[in-house]
Amino acid sequence: MKHIMKMIVVLLILLVLFINTGADTDRDKTEPGDKEVKKIFQEAKKSIYAKEWAKAAEQFKKITADLPTGEWVDDSLYWLSYSLNKLGENGKDPENALETKKEALKNLTLLMTRYPGSEWYDEAKLLIVEIAQDLAARGLKDYEKYITNGVKEEENADLKAVALAALLEMNKEKAFPSVEKILRSGKDPELRRKIIFALAQIKDDRVIPLLVEAANTDPDYEVKKQAVFMLGQLGTPESYKQLVDIYEKAGDMELKKQVIFSISQVGGDDGGGGDAAVNDLIHIYKVEKNLQLKKQIIFRLAQSQSKEARAFILKILE
Repeated sequence: MKHIMKMIVVLLILLVLFINTGADTDRDKTEPGDKEVKKIFQEAKKSIYAKEWAKAAEQFKKITADLPTGEWVDDSLYWLSYSLNKLGENGKDPENALETKKEALKNLTLLMTRYPGSEWYDEAKLLIVEIAQDLAARGLKDYEKYITNGVKEEENADLKAVALAALLEMNKEKAFPSVEKILRSGKDPELRRKIIFALAQIKDDRVIPLLVEAANTDPDYEVKKQAVFMLGQLGTPESYKQLVDIYEKAGDMELKKQVIFSISQVGGDDGGGGDAAVNDLIHIYKVEKNLQLKKQIIFRLAQSQSKEARAFILKILE
């Protein structure tokens, strides 16, 4: 019986050794190929850093074509699409630009379908919206569906914001209901901030009222601050007028500081920090009781090139 047990133990040991040896043999077989693919991948990334888009695309194609189930395929599909998109934008081959971008989008779709767990999945979605916006702007309306799908996204705030920004440029009437809903009842303050930025990039009579509403009523301070900042960036007489009104209503000192900054940047009717801004800042200084806010106003007036601002500061120093 003991002899039989020894034989069984020996056989088990031999079996384990055989399995381990076989595994090592398999690794030895795959390692050279993996190393070669890794080398190609690294060279392709160097081409990207050098902005050699055509060369990068050809290098990444070697990986996606030769090893469709390899370790570097999902990464390569993304960077192949990235390179093709850039290649379609550089103007060197305008006749093939559309087809190049279509190919990029096709590879991104392949990446998302075959590798849903890839670390590049979300980046692929964002790049799809960017490419689709460009294709739709060139008259290929069928690609608008990728943008509207992005607008419906609920889990990825970055994607939703990018898609809404694209839709605002393409079709304001279609985008505004979603924009208004997000700004008034959206739960994600980061998304609301991004929407405010996108909203301020377009020309529409509804923009300023929405920014003012956000500045006055949004529950998140950073959203209010972003709305005030973007009103300043608009640089119109109406946006300037609204900034002065927001200051008078604001009960938060930090928000008032942001308004002071924005007023100093706008300058009212004459634009660019002119007399209208200086006069209003001087008026605010005279009625303001908070010392910190007064200091902020003096600091902004001191940066102005206005003679009135310098004269007012000298008068204070007397």
